[in-house]
Amino acid sequence: MALIPSMPLGPRSPSLTFVTLETLPCGCVTAVYRVHPRVVEVDIVEAKGPHCRFFGHRAGQVMRLGVPDPLDVEGDEPRV
Repeated sequence: MALIPSMPLGPRSPSLTFVTLETLPCGCVTAVYRVHPRVVEVDIVEAKGPHCRFFGHRAGQVMRLGVPDPLDVEGDEPRV
Protein backbone atom coordinates (compact mmCIF):
# COMPACT_ATOMS: atom_id res chain seq x y z
CA MET A 1 0.00 0.00 0.00
CA ALA A 2 1.71 3.19 -1.13
CA LEU A 3 1.11 6.52 0.53
CA ILE A 4 0.33 9.47 -1.71
CA PRO A 5 3.00 12.18 -1.19
CA SER A 6 0.34 14.84 -0.55
CA MET A 7 -1.37 12.68 2.09
CA PRO A 8 -0.95 14.31 5.51
CA LEU A 9 0.84 12.15 8.04
CA GLY A 10 -0.36 12.31 11.62
CA PRO A 11 -2.39 10.55 14.26
CA ARG A 12 -5.08 9.53 11.75
CA SER A 13 -2.64 7.98 9.26
CA PRO A 14 -3.19 4.26 8.68
CA SER A 15 -0.53 1.94 10.04
CA LEU A 16 0.37 -1.54 8.85
CA THR A 17 1.06 -4.40 11.23
CA PHE A 18 2.78 -7.44 9.78
CA VAL A 19 0.84 -10.68 10.42
CA THR A 20 2.53 -13.46 8.43
CA LEU A 21 4.14 -14.57 5.18
CA GLU A 22 2.38 -17.09 2.96
CA THR A 23 3.76 -19.07 0.02
CA LEU A 24 1.34 -19.58 -2.86
CA PRO A 25 1.28 -22.86 -4.83
CA CYS A 26 2.99 -21.07 -7.76
CA GLY A 27 5.98 -20.14 -5.57
CA CYS A 28 5.10 -16.48 -5.09
CA VAL A 29 5.31 -15.10 -1.55
CA THR A 30 2.65 -12.83 -0.07
CA ALA A 31 2.73 -10.87 3.15
CA VAL A 32 -0.40 -10.38 5.22
CA TYR A 33 -0.72 -7.02 6.96
CA ARG A 34 -3.42 -5.54 9.20
CA VAL A 35 -4.34 -1.93 8.59
CA HIS A 36 -5.21 0.14 11.67
CA PRO A 37 -7.22 2.00 12.96
CA ARG A 38 -9.74 0.03 10.93
CA VAL A 39 -9.28 -3.72 11.15
CA VAL A 40 -8.67 -4.75 7.55
CA GLU A 41 -6.25 -7.36 6.22
CA VAL A 42 -4.26 -6.88 3.03
CA ASP A 43 -2.34 -9.63 1.20
CA ILE A 44 0.41 -8.16 -0.95
CA VAL A 45 2.78 -10.06 -3.28
CA GLU A 46 6.29 -9.61 -1.89
CA ALA A 47 8.18 -11.85 -4.32
CA LYS A 48 7.27 -13.53 -7.60
CA GLY A 49 8.07 -17.22 -7.84
CA PRO A 50 10.75 -18.12 -10.41
CA HIS A 51 8.35 -20.32 -12.41
CA CYS A 52 5.06 -18.46 -11.78
CA ARG A 53 2.92 -18.12 -14.90
CA PHE A 54 0.32 -15.74 -13.41
CA PHE A 55 0.67 -12.33 -15.05
CA GLY A 56 -1.09 -10.64 -12.12
CA HIS A 57 1.51 -11.83 -9.62
CA ARG A 58 4.03 -9.00 -9.37
CA ALA A 59 5.72 -7.33 -6.41
CA GLY A 60 3.42 -4.84 -4.71
CA GLN A 61 0.25 -6.35 -6.23
CA VAL A 62 -2.65 -6.53 -3.74
CA MET A 63 -4.02 -10.06 -3.81
CA ARG A 64 -6.76 -9.74 -1.19
CA LEU A 65 -8.34 -6.96 0.82
CA GLY A 66 -10.85 -7.87 3.48
CA VAL A 67 -11.94 -8.18 7.07
CA PRO A 68 -10.08 -10.85 9.08
CA ASP A 69 -11.75 -13.68 10.96
CA PRO A 70 -13.33 -12.08 14.09
CA LEU A 71 -11.86 -14.84 16.26
CA ASP A 72 -8.33 -13.91 15.15
CA VAL A 73 -8.52 -10.09 15.33
CA GLU A 74 -7.19 -9.74 18.87
CA GLY A 75 -4.46 -12.38 18.67
CA ASP A 76 -1.15 -11.83 16.95
CA GLU A 77 -0.65 -15.52 16.30
CA PRO A 78 0.28 -16.54 12.75
CA ARG A 79 -2.55 -17.81 10.60
CA VAL A 80 -2.56 -21.48 9.60
